[in-house]
Amino acid sequence: MILEAKTDIGKIRDTNEDVANCLTHPKDKKIKLLLVADGMGGKEHGDIAANFIASSLENWFINKSVEDFKNIEEIEKKIKTYLKTLNTKIINKYGRNTIGTTLTLALVLNKKTLIINVGDSRAYIYRQRRLIQISEDDADVWLLYKSFNVKKDDLRYFVNNNIINACIGIDSELCTPTSYIVDNDYEMLLLFSDGVTDMLTDKKLLKIIQKSRREELLENIIDEAVEVDQHLKVPLYLKRKFKTKFVVPFNGRDNASGAIYIK
Repeated sequence: MILEAKTDIGKIRDTNEDVANCLTHPKDKKIKLLLVADGMGGKEHGDIAANFIASSLENWFINKSVEDFKNIEEIEKKIKTYLKTLNTKIINKYGRNTIGTTLTLALVLNKKTLIINVGDSRAYIYRQRRLIQISEDDADVWLLYKSFNVKKDDLRYFVNNNIINACIGIDSELCTPTSYIVDNDYEMLLLFSDGVTDMLTDKKLLKIIQKSRREELLENIIDEAVEVDQHLKVPLYLKRKFKTKFVVPFNGRDNASGAIYIK
C-alpha cells in the first residue's frame, strides 16, 4: 500500500500556494484522508487559505471517532457543513474578495470513498487499466467540454481556463462543495492540482501510471508536469471554431501537487 502526497513550487512562482497531504486515522488505518488545496494565485496569500483549510480538515479528521465514519451520507453532510464554516471564518478574518483556495478531498472508508470538490483541482481513480476522472471542474471552460464539443484536454488553451466558479474564501456564495461517492474497487486514487492537469493530458497520465514503479509514480507525475516540455500547441479546430485568443501552457509555470493512494 502506498499513501503519498507531494508538491512542487514549479519554475517561476516565488511561493508555493498548494498544499497536498494524506493521512490515516489514528484509531483505524483503513480510514484515510487525502487532500489537495490550491491557493488562488490571483489573490494575495493564497497559501494562507490553502494551509488553513488543509490543517483544519486534518485536525477535524484525526479528532473524529471511528463511529463517525460508519455512515458515509452523514459524514458527507458534516464535511460540507464544516467547509462552509471554514469559508465564513476566512471571510470574517480577511474580508471578502481577499484570499481563497480550491479543494479536492477524498475520504476512504471501509467500502466506499467520498470525494468532495470545490474548484478545478481533480480526483481520478485508476481501475482495469483505465483512468477515470470522478470530479468535475468548477470552471468557466468546463461548459465548453460538456456542451460545445471541446475536448477536455484542450480546455487548457483558453485564456479563461483559470476562472473558477467555486472556491473556499473570497465570497460566501462561491463555497459550493460537490460530492461524489465511489466503490472501493479501484486500484489507485489520485488527486491533482491544475498545475499537473493543465500540463499533462489524461492520456499522458495514464501512460505514466502504466509505466512507473508504484513507489515512484507520484514523483514521476509531478516531475513530468514541472520539468518536461510537453510540446503543446493550440489545435487547429479550436482556432477555426473560436475567434478568441489562446494561451499555451508551459512546464513549471504553476505549483504542481498531488496525493495518491495505491492499494
